[in-house]
Amino acid sequence: MCTDHLGIEVDLWVGLGLNVWPCPSRQKHGTFASTHESSSTVEPAPGPKSQSLRAEAVQSNNEVYDKVIEVFADKKPSAWRKLIAYSKQWRGMADGILKRLDMRADAASARDAVEEAATLRKLSRRLRAVHEELEQYVSLAEAFRTQPPGEWESMVTTHRPTLTMEFFSHLELMYMAAGAWEDAAAAKQEQEALATLSTNLAALVTAHDSVLSDESALGAARASLAELLSVGSMEEADAKIDSLAASGRLDPALLLTLGRAYNGVKESEYTREEVKDVMAHLYFKAKESFAAQAPVEVRILKHLLSVDSPSDRAVLLDQAFQPGATLVQSGVDMLSTTPGALLNAIANVLALFDKATQGVHVGDSNPSSLASQAAAMMQPEVIARMRDLAALIRKKYT
Repeated sequence: MCTDHLGIEVDLWVGLGLNVWPCPSRQKHGTFASTHESSSTVEPAPGPKSQSLRAEAVQSNNEVYDKVIEVFADKKPSAWRKLIAYSKQWRGMADGILKRLDMRADAASARDAVEEAATLRKLSRRLRAVHEELEQYVSLAEAFRTQPPGEWESMVTTHRPTLTMEFFSHLELMYMAAGAWEDAAAAKQEQEALATLSTNLAALVTAHDSVLSDESALGAARASLAELLSVGSMEEADAKIDSLAASGRLDPALLLTLGRAYNGVKESEYTREEVKDVMAHLYFKAKESFAAQAPVEVRILKHLLSVDSPSDRAVLLDQAFQPGATLVQSGVDMLSTTPGALLNAIANVLALFDKATQGVHVGDSNPSSLASQAAAMMQPEVIARMRDLAALIRKKYT
């Protein structure tokens, strides 16, 4: 920690090797301290001393900006994304740095330094483009994190164009950057949240793209949605969804179509609240019914993995192998399976994970697939629990 000549504390941006950096206490709403801060009250005109201090502050800011500019100028553009992701200060300083770049380019033009001006303008354009792209990714990630996971599937239908490989690459960089935090507990919590987000979004995007490739299924889904919207009451709609599920017509294509419709009316300012409520009911009822169609082993495994205590997992595992009739009522599923079937389900998941992570390194700019990108961040605890369950099943039940 160091102090500048105005007594303002500044910290280090270790990732860039700078000696000075603006103190967070000088920032307002995430932006770097401005020398033209507004006020709702009329203040006396600044005296010579105040003007001198402001001039020194501007000069100090510009010196910091110039140091950052030098770092980006010396680095290849491929390294910029990592530098930005690892910086806690970048989002607050980006506007000032980009304005400083433009100011220096204008000054170079004014003194007929054509080559220098062209170099600075090129750097400004490229850095601004990267900054705006990463800001879009961060904002979208924050939008998903502020919504319950049940909303993510419908959000994917709207934001699919932005959910690119580059988006998932930036999530990986955010994951790695969080691991460098001084607060170990906060770092672990942030990494777990990012891993969950990436894994779920990758699965949803993959499913979304798979459904879109089947035009006939989408056509049937649109017809099913029209049938649902033609019923006269919520009770009839629920019965219709149950009928679609029983006949095998409640499929991913229909869920995608419902998700698009729901997200469309939810984000519209011109749709009546009653319509939003109806679409929300249809969408979540359909999701619930579709989830109930998942293989028994998948549902049992998902529940076992949600239990933290190894001893509790062992008890539940023993109960799962007790033969009995399948019963679903009041939100409680009474399910059973065999050791071989559950072991096979675990083996399939682990095989997919091992294949996805083979040769994939967090931070790679061009991973082979969204699945491998997400798998590279999958929570180690979940994989460890699966391997422990597999070992327990082989030892005790086979």
